Amino acid sequence: QGTVSSAPAGINVCAAAGCTASFTSGTSVVLTANLGTAAGVTWGVGQCTTQTATTCTVSMTAARTVDAAFN
Repeated sequence: QGTVSSAPAGINVCAAAGCTASFTSGTSVVLTANLGTAAGVTWGVGQCTTQTATTCTVSMTAARTVDAAFN
């Protein structure tokens, strides 16, 4: 259905199987959901510092996991 990419670059078209990337500590990473055929995306509760309908911003102060469920 959908994919996830990041800015800064590191995650590029991450699909259903999941993916990992390394970012410098202190970096603010914006994850963008590319919906494809999905109607929307739900980000994991409490995993984003801020979020919109298709983006999740994560502050890399420690190792982080973010879930994206496409619907």
